[in-house]
Amino acid sequence: MKNRFLAFTFVLPLIMAGCGGNSNKPEEYISDGSVTSVSLNASSISLSVGVTYQLSATIAPKDAINTNITWSIPEADSAIASVANGKVSALSVGKTTVTVTTEDGDYTAKCAVTVVSECGADDDGGSTGEDDDDDDDYDPTGLENVTQITEAGTYSFTGELNEQIYVNAPDAKVEIELNGVTLNYSENSPIYVATCDSIDISAKKKTTNVINDNREAYSGDEEGQGKGAIYVADGDLKLKGTGTLTINGNYYNGIHGKDDVKIQKQTLNVNAVNHGIKGNDSITINSGTINIVCGGDGLKTENSDISSKGNQRGSVAIIGGNVTINSWGDAIDASYNAVFEELAADSEDYVPIEFTAKTNKYSSYDGDVIEPDTTKLYLKLDSNAYGNGNYTFACYINNQWYKATYLTKQGGGGPNGGTKYIFQLERPSDASSFVLYRFSGSNVTNFSTTSYNAKSEAKTFNSYYDMISVSISGSTLNFGSWSTYSSGGGGGGWGPGGQEGNTDKANSSAKGIKAANEVIINSGTIDLKAYDDGIHANANEANLENGYAPLGNVTINGGTTTIFASDDGIHADNILVINAGEVLITDSYEGLEGNVIKVNGGKATVYASDDGVNAASGTASPQILVSGGYLDVTVPTNGDTDGIDSNGIYKQTGGVVIVRGPGRASGSGGGGSFALDTESTVTLTGGTIAVFGGIERTPSASGVAKTLCSSSTVSAGEHSLTFANSDVIYVFTLKYSTNGCIVYSALGSATLK
Repeated sequence: MKNRFLAFTFVLPLIMAGCGGNSNKPEEYISDGSVTSVSLNASSISLSVGVTYQLSATIAPKDAINTNITWSIPEADSAIASVANGKVSALSVGKTTVTVTTEDGDYTAKCAVTVVSECGADDDGGSTGEDDDDDDDYDPTGLENVTQITEAGTYSFTGELNEQIYVNAPDAKVEIELNGVTLNYSENSPIYVATCDSIDISAKKKTTNVINDNREAYSGDEEGQGKGAIYVADGDLKLKGTGTLTINGNYYNGIHGKDDVKIQKQTLNVNAVNHGIKGNDSITINSGTINIVCGGDGLKTENSDISSKGNQRGSVAIIGGNVTINSWGDAIDASYNAVFEELAADSEDYVPIEFTAKTNKYSSYDGDVIEPDTTKLYLKLDSNAYGNGNYTFACYINNQWYKATYLTKQGGGGPNGGTKYIFQLERPSDASSFVLYRFSGSNVTNFSTTSYNAKSEAKTFNSYYDMISVSISGSTLNFGSWSTYSSGGGGGGWGPGGQEGNTDKANSSAKGIKAANEVIINSGTIDLKAYDDGIHANANEANLENGYAPLGNVTINGGTTTIFASDDGIHADNILVINAGEVLITDSYEGLEGNVIKVNGGKATVYASDDGVNAASGTASPQILVSGGYLDVTVPTNGDTDGIDSNGIYKQTGGVVIVRGPGRASGSGGGGSFALDTESTVTLTGGTIAVFGGIERTPSASGVAKTLCSSSTVSAGEHSLTFANSDVIYVFTLKYSTNGCIVYSALGSATLK
């Protein structure tokens, strides 16, 4: 073993002298050696199947004579978990309790254990639970080429080094200066921090530094290995300095910190076969230039509980800097919130946000692409829709029937829960949409649009994917997310391009910005090209680790956000709000989707191949509410598409809406498709809405003037609206010719040119 440090500033620990030992203790601390209590280091834990956790017991008083203890789990729960000397092993999904009992006095302490599915993934395929415990048993004692740091101080490294930097400095503040160094190591993480209070890794000014993790790629069963080229098991990590640091994570993650990770000023290049930067508790980027190319998620957090200091864990915060991510998975996967917020422009530390991300097949990561089959449609049915095989499924496409045939099934351990049943059917090359029917009987051959067990609404094909998930509610078949089928495991269980049981890189969720609670954009310039949703906020049924239900909200308060998405442009499981800023969705399947959608300000321009703005079913009654701002929506004028589609109400009290879609100004629409389509009421009391292609339901209008600007075809190209009582002119472009134009406006009667 060699200790190697070139520049070192050492801080001596403060040593206090005692005054008589135990004789100075208060009387209440004097014991007869009998046990008075026992406690555990955790009162509850949640583990994925296959993961272990070490419980430790503390006996009081400290000078107890008989410290023998026994560990137990109810015999009825022996299939869920086991315990040996405090080490809990998760065996199968379920709940149980570990009890520790003292031999002296029969005192007990308990820990509630919850075992979740092996991958612990979220509802759309992003992993939220990885085995992070097996790497903490690493001990470099006796190994060659290891520099150990055991005390607080600053340590500087330079030159070509084939060794590991190992930090084991409890409660200490340590800084590692990289002063023109190339660090190579192939036995474990090149920089491994077992414990410290905080670790700063500084790339010094005008220096170029490289860290090469030269281990073979992680195969899932290596114990004692740090899961990153820089790995911090305990302590906060800050990457700083104005120099350049390049990290090549050939084993697993580029940077892996179990607590907080912060980046400031540094030029940081990360190449990793899995996640680029993972900070279990949080990731904060204050400034610098960050370039990430990775086979997993670009920026990823893990925890969502509350720290002992009362801080919420799990957020990814971009405060400033130029960040570019090319990831096979999500560019950002936040276990709590994803927040973009620049400091005030007059702040001394102000740095603008420039955030660019490309995911999956759009990224520069060299992964394996699973291409969709343009000749087939695959249906992924949950067990309720499948109905124990007692039904026949068929799609009605272009006035013809196409029977679906059973193909395979998926196991019940995937992130969507339960067994999935895969069916396939032929897809006509000229088809733009389909309706799915379920008929009673396992081998029905005569189909009818009037006699059936259950059916769906019309659904537009997604040109990027070939498989769609299906559930059922009463007699209605409901469609979920799109994905790409692959024969390598049944297809699709883990988000677009993926399936349970297949380790192909294309299996990951590939969203631009994803959060398990909220996505909040207050400022910055954001450019996303995602092979999935551009922005996505979850609202799962399960509570977060903090005990609260996830909100599932997306809020845009400023900045400029540009999105090209193969699925939804912006998807909020709950509430989507645009208060200010500019949103430009250049391509998407559905543009804006949420249970409740509010446009209060700003400017949003949306292009979608299915619905432009969709208020879907959720915990609240679906609503689209416009009180201000400018909303411009374009969808194709043929097929089963809607410009604005609310499964509840549409209400406008202000703002400007230009919406295009199928249907006619007379209120008739082919296939039930319109520019403005609602299941319930349309209420207009302010603002302006110009509808090209028809309104399904007659609006309740008060304080606005209705103008039928055209009942015939309005040609593609640039047009303008002027008003009798105002000098306001709205100029816009129609991509497609549409069937008529109706305008409701508080500015008075309108003229279309």
